[in-house]
Amino acid sequence: MSTLVIRTLPADHITPVRAYAALRAQSPGRSSFMFESAVSGERWGRHAILGYRARSETLLPSGFDPFATLAEGLAQPATPEASSELSAQICRSMIGFVSYDAVHQLMGIEPWPEEMYLGRVMKGATVVVFDSAAQTMTIAGPSQGAVNRCAWELSHGPEQQSLPAIDPEALPEHLETPVTDEAYAAKVAAARERIAAGEAEEVVLARRFRAPLRGADPFDVYRALRLLAPSTHLYFLDFAESPFAPGLAIAGASGETLVRVAQDPPAGPRGGGASPVEALRAAFSSGGAVGAPAARASAISRALEVGPRRVYGGAVGYFGPEGAEIARTLGAVWSDAGYFEVMTGARVGNASEPRAETERTHRDARRALSAIRAAHEARKARDLAEEKKAAAERAAEEKAAAERAAEEKAAAEGDASRGA
Repeated sequence: MSTLVIRTLPADHITPVRAYAALRAQSPGRSSFMFESAVSGERWGRHAILGYRARSETLLPSGFDPFATLAEGLAQPATPEASSELSAQICRSMIGFVSYDAVHQLMGIEPWPEEMYLGRVMKGATVVVFDSAAQTMTIAGPSQGAVNRCAWELSHGPEQQSLPAIDPEALPEHLETPVTDEAYAAKVAAARERIAAGEAEEVVLARRFRAPLRGADPFDVYRALRLLAPSTHLYFLDFAESPFAPGLAIAGASGETLVRVAQDPPAGPRGGGASPVEALRAAFSSGGAVGAPAARASAISRALEVGPRRVYGGAVGYFGPEGAEIARTLGAVWSDAGYFEVMTGARVGNASEPRAETERTHRDARRALSAIRAAHEARKARDLAEEKKAAAERAAEEKAAAERAAEEKAAAEGDASRGA
């Protein structure tokens, strides 16, 4: 990509959610993303960032340093010259996630046998930035044709139905917990014993909740989450199926900024003296999902947990030649292989009570699970609307057929009468 085309248009006729839904529908089989923010849970942030038709994707394979792979991606020279437009900066960036399990790579801890990769990033998307203050949307893309197509497609998607009323206490039907409450409480007790023995000061133990997809759209989970849990970081990543990895969607809301770096490519990074990838590496093994000290706590949680955490406690966002904004992925919903998955965890210390910590995991997962239930209800509502529409069309066809038959009968009777 040697040049970028940038176009700014009025945005008083369409919302970011509706625009993204249209772009996503217009490009099936292509990866896309959406980022928003809410301040203090009350006011939406100034910018909403959408991207679609990503031109390439990179997997961060297990067993290799994911941060080195990301650094190589940023070091590639074929980038256009810098621009102050946020849309252009995102267009040049890598967008995606790094899983928590990259901590094992950093700490020299044995990876999970079933772990295929430690992250995925997409690049080269056509990007739209909505500016709520200026009431504009700015499109950046690799060509004039891509920008013009995006300007048309974002307002020509299928009808966007509103979500049914969201119940913040409702849980998905057929909810599964691969580790039972009793088994999880026992793991908390085991972690507490190891802390009492001086092996660590605090250990974070994660657990998984699963619910079948049941035909629901993962983007409806995001739509519900932004209402149930407005946060400084709201994100939706939709990775298309490829020859190297299955399709995957991640919807989440996080209040924890992991890395924010502003960088001037000719002069180097501003504020902190580190490239975005170096800053991410340095920050990755800290935070509420790891424990302390990080190496020992991670080893204990690896021994007690039953599988990879994937996105829980990892990182999501964008990083490019001009900086990065990356959030800790807490409260995320992972969707693939016919299931929605939510992970949460308890911070176990000397005073932790196993049953109380187990109950805490249910409370912490509640909003994400309620968002899944809302997506299921949205699918039911769409199915019902389609059934009603199909019934109305059948009734109209039957009425028209009856009218035609009556007309034909009247015509035949008229012909017979005249013949007599």
